[in-house]
Formats: sequence, structure tokens, C-alpha cells
Amino acid sequence: MKGAEGPRVTGGSAKGARLFSVPGLDVRPATSRMRISLFEILRSRLVDARVADLFAGTGCLGLEALSRGAARALFFDVDPRSLDAVRRNIEKLRFGERAEVRRGDAFAEGPRLEPVDVVFIDPPYRFFVERAEELRALLAACLGRLAPEGVAVVEHRPKEGLGEVAGGRVLDERRYGGTDVTLYGRA
Repeated sequence: MKGAEGPRVTGGSAKGARLFSVPGLDVRPATSRMRISLFEILRSRLVDARVADLFAGTGCLGLEALSRGAARALFFDVDPRSLDAVRRNIEKLRFGERAEVRRGDAFAEGPRLEPVDVVFIDPPYRFFVERAEELRALLAACLGRLAPEGVAVVEHRPKEGLGEVAGGRVLDERRYGGTDVTLYGRA
């Protein structure tokens, strides 16, 4: 398990802490530049928020939310390496009282989420081609689990986003190099 090469938390109580990462190319933590901008957009929504990090990978999005004031974070992944990295990161940052890690498939677990204020949907990019309809259904289900002013954050490659989704509306879309981030709210 890597340590020193992992991403750093970009703000809040754990700012500057390096996260444990997952070896290989199949887990790609969100870039620092993207997280700084995204969390500035989300700032007012994070205070005492409940967040879910689907397809958690290293957990950097949910951990960043906890560092910046979220009350609780729930992390889902199916890869044991990712789950180990998330648990190690939670322990390192001392977020154990506010975080829960579950092994589970986001497509199955997302529709059963307890109500949340922010949900991060950051799957492997290939899913936007191979499993696009499943991702649209997942996003629609998650939108139904959002608090009234909640937001779903979807990270994807340019021109491979989910577009309009039943029960939701696009609030914002930003490009960070080779990554787009689309924010959805309830319709």
C-alpha cells in the first residue's frame, strides 16, 4: 500500500495530510486543483452535512468533505484494496467517529442510501461507456435520496457525462483538464 505518493487533503482540519493510495492505474484520486475548486463551490453545503462517497477508491472526496466540516461520511467500494486505503486514511485523519466504510456495489447500495446532503459519484471512466444506463439509473435513485437542497457530484471525462437525468437538473458543470464535474440537484 502506497503512502507518500498519495494525494493531499486540500483544505479544512486535515489540510496538507497525505492520503494512502491504491497501487495501479484503476483508481484515480481526484486532482488537487479539481478538489480545491469543487469544495469551494460546495463550501456552504458541507457544514454538518451527511455525505456518501460511492466508488470511493482512496476516499479522497469524502475525506475532503469531512475535513471541511461534514458531520458524517459513508464510503462504498467493492475493491478490498480501496476499502483498506479508505480505512487507513480515516484512521490517519482521526475521522473514525464520523465515517463508515462499507463493502458494497454502488449500483446496488446507492438506491438504498439514507438521506444525504452530498453524494459523490466518481466511477471508473469506462463505466460511462460500458454502463451508462446503469449510471443514469444510479444517479436518478441517488437524487431521490438527497435532502431538498442536496447535490450529486458526478466526475467524468469531457463529452461522456450523463446529461439530463430523470428527477434531476444540472446545477453546474466545470472542466479541469481532462476531467469534467457535473453537479446535479433535485428537479
